[in-house]
This record gives sequence, structure tokens and C-alpha cells, in this order.
Amino acid sequence: MKKWALLPFIFLLGCSNGVEFEVGETSQNFAQDVKYNRTVDILFVIDNGASMNMVQQQLHDQLPYLFDSLRDLDMDIHIATTSMTMLSSFPESGKLVGTPKFITTETPNFVEELKKKIFIGENGSTLEEGLAAIESVLSESYRNTEGKGFLRDDSYLNIIVLSNEDDKSPKPWNYYASVLDKLRPDHADGTKAWSLNFFGVLSQQDTCSSSQWGFKEPGVKFMEMVNYSGGVKGSLCGTDLYRSVSSIKARIIQILTDYKLDRKPRVDTIRVYVAGREVSKDDVNGWSYIASGNLIRFNGTSVPNAEEGIRVDFLPEEAN
Repeated sequence: MKKWALLPFIFLLGCSNGVEFEVGETSQNFAQDVKYNRTVDILFVIDNGASMNMVQQQLHDQLPYLFDSLRDLDMDIHIATTSMTMLSSFPESGKLVGTPKFITTETPNFVEELKKKIFIGENGSTLEEGLAAIESVLSESYRNTEGKGFLRDDSYLNIIVLSNEDDKSPKPWNYYASVLDKLRPDHADGTKAWSLNFFGVLSQQDTCSSSQWGFKEPGVKFMEMVNYSGGVKGSLCGTDLYRSVSSIKARIIQILTDYKLDRKPRVDTIRVYVAGREVSKDDVNGWSYIASGNLIRFNGTSVPNAEEGIRVDFLPEEAN
């Protein structure tokens, strides 16, 4: 179970207070009853170099699809934006863009405010330093001053990068990954408490025309961060953007609602309940057991709301 996902839970058999039990015929179940963490902080990192207005427009057109789904799950979301321009002459260099510095799904005129967060123009630098900008706006000094309140201690940090070029920050990608690891240490089960997702050029063979922007290049450093953090990368070319947003939405929901078991189960004995209702095993609209992570994953219409308790009963693998 992810550290930040834990609320008080009950082991019906076998507590951690020293009570011993026998694994055998008398075992009934090893139930856990929890609610998943619904706190998500989303940081958009947007290329504001020449010719990026069109791409910003494309992303904005897809965002209601993303945020409507997250709001339907009653997630508590903070949304902020930083640009990739890190020039001393640029007023918002290394800062969160606009006022207020972040919005929530409770912000009046949410769609219009979100539009402002995405449409940041194309008057910035042609030297894209997105990773350096992330380090700046998430630094302790900035979080304690102008950026105060955006990043919460118990949130899942989701970073979404939009660029048609690679990162030009002065340090290698793994330096910035270590900064984020320090800010958001891995959970006890080894999973990440943050992820970076990338909308961009995935290869020179992407269908986007160079003449569309004047220049394009694969976002190699960004994609290294994606792979390291378990995020999603997607092409921003043409209709590919819809599929990219869909993939990121699905991944955010997976990370937040994946249910980590504390021991290996006998798969045939697993029973899953959401708000007291049994959910069927179904890879489309039910639950799946992911052996590689020893977790229950909810699919489609069976993804629970944040306030619905989740309970999993099973016999452990070592049971007779």
C-alpha cells in the first residue's frame, strides 16, 4: 500500500501488534479496508517559444476530457504552470505563471482560469529549460514564498510537459530526477510518489511537419524522466494528442487507485469490495490482479470514488 494512500485499516486476521495466527484451514481472509489518496498536484511545464500557440490550443481543447474524469472521482486537485524560459530578463522566469499561482477544481470560472494557465504565449526563449524550471518552482525557497500552497505534503505530484524540442537545462536529466526523489521519496513498496509525463516529439519520424513549427526534435531528456518515473509519453502531432491525453488520464487514475496487497494471494480466492459491493474480476470494467506489482487494479466503470472504502479478501499464497 502506498504510504500516502493509507488511512486506518483493519486486518481481520493477523495484526501487527504481536498477535499470532496460523495460516491454514481456519483462515477466513486477510481483509484490508482503505480509501485511496485523492490529493493530486499537477504542474504543467509549457514550452513558450516561437510557434507554440497552436500546440497550446490543441492541449487546451483536450483538457476538459482529462479534468472532468478526475473531478468525477472527487479528486482534490491543484493545478499550476511554469514556462520553459529561464532568462533573467523574462518576468516569470523560474516562477509559477499568472495570478493566482495555482487553481483548483473549486476555482470560480475553472475552465477560463485553466485556459489562462495553458495559453502562456510564444514570446519566451528558444532555449527550452523545462527541467531547470521544475527545480526552481519546487525549490524550498520558492514554495515558502510566492509558490506557497501549491505543493502539499501528502499529494501525488504529476508533472505534464509540453514541448516540440528537447530540454536544454544545464544539468543531466538524472540530476533533476534526484531532486524530485528527494522532494517526493519513494513509497515503502518502491513505487514513485511523482511522475513526469511528456507531450512532444517522440522521434524524427513523428508525423508533425517541421514547417508547422519551424523546428522539431525528440524530447530525449524528457523521455528519460518519463521512463524513470513511470509516466506516459505521447505525441502531440495531429490527432495523436487525443490518445496521449487519454493515456495520461488512465495512468494518473491507475497510480492513485492501484491497491497494493501486503502479501502474495492465492489469486483464485481474491474477493474485492467497493463501498460494500462486490466487484467482478474483469479487465475492462472490473478489477485485475497485477502479479508484477502484487496489486489490485481497477478498470473502467469500477474505478472507485475517493470516499468509497476498498476491501480485498484473500487467502495468502502459503495457505493450505
